Amino acid sequence: MAGSVENVYSRALLEIAAEDGSMKELDEELDALCGIFSANPELTEVLCAPTVTDEEKLSLIKTVFEGKISDTALNFLCVLSEKNRCRYLPGIAEEFRNGYYEEAGIAEATVTTAVPLKDDARDRLKAKLEKKYGKTVILREKVDPSIMGGMIVSSGGSMMDGSVKTRLENMHKQIRDMVSV
Repeated sequence: MAGSVENVYSRALLEIAAEDGSMKELDEELDALCGIFSANPELTEVLCAPTVTDEEKLSLIKTVFEGKISDTALNFLCVLSEKNRCRYLPGIAEEFRNGYYEEAGIAEATVTTAVPLKDDARDRLKAKLEKKYGKTVILREKVDPSIMGGMIVSSGGSMMDGSVKTRLENMHKQIRDMVSV
């Protein structure tokens, strides 16, 4: 569970985005900003440095981001900088996404397969998950050859493991339990 800083800022941002109908766009911008800050940790350091004045921080933000992101995202970055909260951006973005998905009726699911899914299998899986959750599903795909076959689907706090690896491990355990009797 994210801390109160993340919750407070994400809720405020959700309210703003709900008012102007920019939740999806703002979610995408926050995701991109997290990527930029992650790839450039010195940016967070400068924006949190006590030796850098607020004016210098705001000037840096405007130089780097103005015209490239929405005014809402730009103003939000300025507020985070003024409050020395830039290091909380990833948590705020995650909480924002959770709120946005809840509001928009979106569920995120991750499917892990041994080989990439074919289009028809992906479409069938997505349709089944949408029916199960009653929400639009965003499917994230991972390829892990170590599962040998089948798939592992996780969404929210639940996981369905239909991998060959897990089935073999379960069979091995059952055989071992029968032999050790």
